Amino acid sequence: MSTSYADSAQAREWDKRFDDWGRPKAPKEDDFHDYEAAALALSEAQALRAALQLQERKAAAKRINAAVEQIGDFFGMNGEKT
Repeated sequence: MSTSYADSAQAREWDKRFDDWGRPKAPKEDDFHDYEAAALALSEAQALRAALQLQERKAAAKRINAAVEQIGDFFGMNGEKT
């Protein structure tokens, strides 16, 4: 079974990174991706976005109700207010 060019190129790159002149190099932080931290940050961002959207909807409902009330007052559709 022969290896493809990509496999051999990847193996050579691995050798260059981690076995330069017989001394292993410490892996860099950029070599690895922390999927758990990324997922946690995404879920926190989504929770914050949902909370902000809820506040915005509540504020919009208050503004809409106030506008409808003013329109009703202008056209006399809210009845007599004492």
